[in-house]
Amino acid sequence: MGRTDSLRTAIVDRLAAQWIALGVSLVGTPDQSLVDLEALVVMTATVGRDDPRVPDGALDWCVAHGSAINAGRLKVVAREIGPDVEQLQEFAACVAGGGGPEWPMAQGQRIPFEPRGRVDLRDLQAPGVLAWRLRSAFGISARADILTVLATMPGPSITQADLARMARTSKRTIALTAHALALANIVEVDRLGNEQRIRLTRHKGFRDWLGRRPPAYTDWTTRFAVAASVLRLDHVIRDESPMVVAIEARALVERLAPCLVRAGLPTPDTSTLGEGFAAAYAEWRTELARTIAP
Repeated sequence: MGRTDSLRTAIVDRLAAQWIALGVSLVGTPDQSLVDLEALVVMTATVGRDDPRVPDGALDWCVAHGSAINAGRLKVVAREIGPDVEQLQEFAACVAGGGGPEWPMAQGQRIPFEPRGRVDLRDLQAPGVLAWRLRSAFGISARADILTVLATMPGPSITQADLARMARTSKRTIALTAHALALANIVEVDRLGNEQRIRLTRHKGFRDWLGRRPPAYTDWTTRFAVAASVLRLDHVIRDESPMVVAIEARALVERLAPCLVRAGLPTPDTSTLGEGFAAAYAEWRTELARTIAP
């Protein structure tokens, strides 16, 4: 199996595990990490096509439960991951053609799709569907996305800037929403000098209602964006010399460095110079596939 295949296989397996967590009837184990609905849709519309069981089951889910998708956030996440725009438009058109919601990227088009009833959903108590559960309770808005981050992040509190980045919204929206949620005793806002830090309420009743949560926050938008960037580079360096591969790969790694740290992904050995970095990049690429695989 080539390097490209190993990474693509890892991505498709992760996508399948996440759709299983959402109730899609596929063979496999449901993902226990936090499912980012918009990132899942964007990545499925592109890389997920490598295995027909994934997009077919995903379309069934989107037709039945696509109202849980935040169309505005979907556009933001799509820009961050950088998929093939036409493929996402086609996927959205299939969702609309099957009777599901009409997302803006469908551009008013509908592609006929016949749902096959492959979604078996009983409740939203599994850890991986926390984001969906909070949207069901608090609406398709920044409130649910903010609470999702606060309920799964490491550490007791987070700055407004970090929360805005992780929730994919503006700092002003964070400030206004956090104020409203604080009045409802759902979050607490601490002021440390000129900085405001936000935490989930310590109210036991609300924490009990949250139920089981993922063991930690997983930034799947950033992880998928990194993986998609690597796949796009494959087309650039295909059949190129080791020196060209090393130059292009180093440039990509340097650009992705902040994302790798932020998303908890492995980092390559950049101490190797010259064309020798091509081998170091290949080793890192294999480790990236292992990290993304379920």
